[in-house]
This record gives sequence, structure tokens and C-alpha cells, in this order.
Amino acid sequence: MIGELRKILARILFCDEDDIDNVLLHIPVGVVIVLLYLVSGWLALIFGYGFIKYETIERKTLRDKCFPDIQGCLWGIGISGIILLIVR
Repeated sequence: MIGELRKILARILFCDEDDIDNVLLHIPVGVVIVLLYLVSGWLALIFGYGFIKYETIERKTLRDKCFPDIQGCLWGIGISGIILLIVR
């Protein structure tokens, strides 16, 4: 049952089934970026840039895949941004 749910989520989020954990884990980072945008656009830009820079450095040093992490962040920004547009 959980394996089937992972496959469905991987299809919905356009990622590999192996990367679904990283994508889901980083969606809250995107939500935080949207919340920071409500405070100040500059804060959101600085935090977003710092996150992407951190992930790319982590990729170089740990030979880690940073793209699912960034993809999860973008999903969080997209979902939160749509909710924000609806609520406002």
C-alpha cells in the first residue's frame, strides 16, 4: 500500500520514486520562502538564494543529488503561492 502511494506521489510531483522523500522533505522550505515574502521580498530572495547555494555546495562536497531538494522547494513555493493568491 505504501509502495503504491509512493508511486502515485512520484507521478504527481514529476520525480523518481527514489527521490520522493527528498522532494517531500523540502516542500516546507518553499512554504517558508513564501511566508518570508509576506514579510519582505528581499528576505525571500536572500533565503531562496542561500538555500540553492547550500544545495549546490552540498552536491559538490557530498556528491549528493541536489535537484530533488530544489524541486521540492519549488513545489512548496508553487503550492503556497497559489494558496496565497486564492486567500488574498
